[in-house]
Amino acid sequence: MNKSNYILLTLVAAVIALFFLGRWTSMSLELRSEQVARHVHEAWCRADDVHAADTTLRIDSLFREELKAADLRRLRFRLNIVGLDSATTLRSTLHYYADYAPLVKAGRTYVIPTGDGQGIEARLLNLRAETLGSQLYYLLGTLVGFGLLGLGIFTQVSIIHRQDKLAQMREDFSYAMIHDMKSPLTTLLIGLRTLRSGRLDDKPEKKEKHFEVLEQEAGHLLTLTNRVLTLSKLEAGRLILDLDEVELPPLVEELTHTFETKAAKPVTFRTDLQAETVYADKEYLKEALSNLIDNALKYSKPEGVEVTVASCRENGYVHIRVRDNGIGIPLSAQRTIFGKFERVLPKDKGEGQKVSGFGLGLNYVMNVVREHGGYVGVESVPGRYSEFTISLPERKEEEERV
Repeated sequence: MNKSNYILLTLVAAVIALFFLGRWTSMSLELRSEQVARHVHEAWCRADDVHAADTTLRIDSLFREELKAADLRRLRFRLNIVGLDSATTLRSTLHYYADYAPLVKAGRTYVIPTGDGQGIEARLLNLRAETLGSQLYYLLGTLVGFGLLGLGIFTQVSIIHRQDKLAQMREDFSYAMIHDMKSPLTTLLIGLRTLRSGRLDDKPEKKEKHFEVLEQEAGHLLTLTNRVLTLSKLEAGRLILDLDEVELPPLVEELTHTFETKAAKPVTFRTDLQAETVYADKEYLKEALSNLIDNALKYSKPEGVEVTVASCRENGYVHIRVRDNGIGIPLSAQRTIFGKFERVLPKDKGEGQKVSGFGLGLNYVMNVVREHGGYVGVESVPGRYSEFTISLPERKEEEERV
């Protein structure tokens, strides 16, 4: 049975259960109403018999005691003196349940003659409360049970939807990962075959160039693998950071040189590193900055991009900013771009349109920075610029002494 059929079956079962709950509740109240009517009439009859045997006893006290004996302690009543006429209901006219049930349900008892053309009857003040009262706990308990059942069904449906979404995300991720690895693997295979053929043995410059390309592609594959492993460790809480003072100028210079070399479009890097050191894990920080610079190049205009990497110290944090003059990010997308598998397409593919895909870069940055005890911010104007800020806490004095 697939998940949709399971959800439908569960909902149908819940509707059937609610239907029968209503029927059983109605039947239970009807039976309780009949039981109360019988007990009230019998209690009044017994009180009448005892009073007839000893007229010195009070009819109201006798009736109250008989109600208690019938477990109708909550029932309240009032005795009324009425005149005897042709419409008066006397005990001699009542033989079957159908005779006295309407009278009791109307909140009255038959009239006991007292002489001088008068009689006494009991007016039942809270008959409905006595009918419903004993059933209320069972009804509430049943409703609570069905409420928990409904909550369980809702939770199951939510879990199934999340599982479906997660399965789709995994499928998209697998496709994107394979697609992203296919290009470097193909390059590696072609390059190795070319080198193995010996055609470049007498061309050392081309041979060296092939080795450089193969090394870059192997590094690309290693980066993808490490990124996935790091995210898995972060989600499992097993990431161990090697924190130390990191020199920012050489780190940024290495990154800018790498991207200048492999950029497929004109790129200009500018740096303004007012804070030259930061307390962080060098490798993870380098990968986080690499992701931000890579996004700046990827989502830039075809004619080129200008990327500025700046840093400063403020309020106990070192802020590292990566700013570009690219296509920007719509405000609606800025709330979701740090989510796993989320990306934003360029304008020519629909501004702000989100797609499920590889989309691990910004999620990686956010999780790594959080693991450092910091946070990530974004500021962007579509068509003008995007600026991502990594904020990492400065090293504490206690840690410096250690």
